Amino acid sequence: MKNEKQMKDKSDRATTDHALDRRSCSILFKMINQDIFSEVNGCISTGKEANIYHVKNKENVDFAIKVYMTSIMPFKSRDKYVKGDFRMRHGYSKSTSWKLVCKWSEKEYRNLLRINQSGLINAPKPLRLKGVVLLMTFVGKDGIPAPKLKDVCLQESDYKDTPDWSALYFHVIQDIRTLFQKCRLVHADLSEYNLLYLDGKVWMIDVS
Repeated sequence: MKNEKQMKDKSDRATTDHALDRRSCSILFKMINQDIFSEVNGCISTGKEANIYHVKNKENVDFAIKVYMTSIMPFKSRDKYVKGDFRMRHGYSKSTSWKLVCKWSEKEYRNLLRINQSGLINAPKPLRLKGVVLLMTFVGKDGIPAPKLKDVCLQESDYKDTPDWSALYFHVIQDIRTLFQKCRLVHADLSEYNLLYLDGKVWMIDVS
């Protein structure tokens, strides 16, 4: 009973900043119970469609979980993108908001897989998808998430090998080209809000 209560407390911690529905909480609880991760350290990023949480496993390895909001409103305008995806031709349904959001979660999971398989673009590696909960590698250091590009201030004194903005711009242009030519994908919402900066490199996120 004590262990069960501890696991419930860890799962509940993920809901303190932003309310999640019962199904999402149940998935988090099951993942903790299965030792997929053992510690939830709170929300590190919020958005209209999903929240990102920092978690750790028993080996103290950092991970990130993306929990998609199950309210249908943020996804209504994106219905056409799921509908037009050939990969979703057998599984797409408009019957419930839960099914639609699950399909949207699956879309990002598959896109991340494709990007990682190319080996040419920096992006979180998807590790597991359960319903609306996506487990990914953590982009950051020592539990501190990498900043979004919009929040980065490049200074020559920071690091010896710190690139300038023109170098980062060229890097992003290369990634856009690779994304299309090698992965057959287009990031429809690419901006400084969907790019992270870590160790002189740009990381692409939010690829649903």
